[in-house]
Amino acid sequence: MAAADEIQKFTNDVIGWFNHAYYFNKQQTWLNTFWRGVHVHKCPTDLWVYQEILYETKPTVIIETGTANGGSALYLAQIGELLGGVRVITVDITNDRPPTPLPVHASITYLTGSSTDPRMLDEVRKRIQPGDRVMVILDSDHREPHVRAELEVYPGLVTPGCYLIVEDTNVNGHPVYPLHGPGPMEALAGFLPSHPEFEPDRGREKFMLTFNPNGYLRKSGA
Repeated sequence: MAAADEIQKFTNDVIGWFNHAYYFNKQQTWLNTFWRGVHVHKCPTDLWVYQEILYETKPTVIIETGTANGGSALYLAQIGELLGGVRVITVDITNDRPPTPLPVHASITYLTGSSTDPRMLDEVRKRIQPGDRVMVILDSDHREPHVRAELEVYPGLVTPGCYLIVEDTNVNGHPVYPLHGPGPMEALAGFLPSHPEFEPDRGREKFMLTFNPNGYLRKSGA
């Protein structure tokens, strides 16, 4: 094996080990991360990449499926404030998270229901105005059939030049949680060949620790 290949293999091994250590350590780091006191179920390196994407592509609307505790919606809304404003539309099957209420922010709209329900999609579309630049984040049910269903409808809302981000492609052994079963990565494998307008931006994985390998998809166009 050539020296360059050995270095790459070692690098890949280290990345895999660190991903496992981050994901499964006894402090449950990925479940113990906060933005301004609110649980945010994302990796800090991905959050940094998000703010870079917002600065570079300047979306006016972010559609998020999977609200959870609302930490990521609050993060996106407040980073958006620094960049001139962005509306966050976040969807969850239930927005009942006692005893901690969802964070309140003028730029966040919470919608309750299934992200793939046609009525919910109508509600989302009503909130997109002519001239909006739309970014979409898929972070709800991570089982392959559900992600596939989301990938049938949400990519069409993404503005050319903006991003569709498929979260948690790291599960099912990519490289963590091998017992998860087919999930977002497998859904992407079925989606990408027939959607050449979306290309994985592997440069967004520059910090090496990411929950979204192959999941930062930029839509071609201006």
